[in-house]
Amino acid sequence: MPEPEIDALGLAGMREAVLPSGVRLLSGKIPPGQHDAVWRRLLDHHPATGWYPVLGQDVESAAVRAAQFPADVQGPEALVAARAADPVERMRILHQSALEETTEECDEEEASEWYAAYDPATVVARFDAVSPPARGVHRETDGHPPTQVLLVEAAQGYEVPVLVPGLIHPNWYGGPSYPSLIPEDHLAVLRLWHERHGAELYYAGGTSLELSVARPPTTKAEVARCAVEQSVYCHDLLGIFGKPADVAVKQVSNHHWSFWWD
Repeated sequence: MPEPEIDALGLAGMREAVLPSGVRLLSGKIPPGQHDAVWRRLLDHHPATGWYPVLGQDVESAAVRAAQFPADVQGPEALVAARAADPVERMRILHQSALEETTEECDEEEASEWYAAYDPATVVARFDAVSPPARGVHRETDGHPPTQVLLVEAAQGYEVPVLVPGLIHPNWYGGPSYPSLIPEDHLAVLRLWHERHGAELYYAGGTSLELSVARPPTTKAEVARCAVEQSVYCHDLLGIFGKPADVAVKQVSNHHWSFWWD
């Protein structure tokens, strides 16, 4: 049954489930319009309860999503292996693969333009001073306020994609060197941004994702690097914001980051 500490937070309709991997889940209903306040209150209590909140799913939908993935890529044992990976090196691999895919049918001049667009040293010269942090785009949760919050027994939010795979399940295609994402890739990316910028998993809806960011980048070099990383992780930002230099201006310096994969 739900833990006393969580039960005391006043969520209605509490449900509980245990995945085949042994990962425990809780979920509850959110009062209309209160999703942000509920998430922040639950996050504040996370160090004491051990339950990490993610908006957008209940235990049933989370279990269905996790069941789509092989047993060996999820759960506590998979988490140990995933945490051993170097997030910086994993981002380098994704960067290389994303550019392979993007430039596969380009001529030499077009390929050179794409490589420049995804080079932080070039991007930093393509936008002016960093804007002060703003609220940021809540692409999914503003338009469709979540009515459920999922609680995952996890030490950190970035562990959730391996403990409950499928909460983040994008249409991401890379080149021959690394053609698709696996759950530990999401852990690596979220961990990288958590350690650098205090990014926390906020909302997960399969092909949509939102992060709450405590310490967004403040220097041009940091913003440029992060804009390239975001564009590598979610190439569909090209259709939402534009190339990495546009992502730098429109999203990276804000306290909320939104991602969507077509």
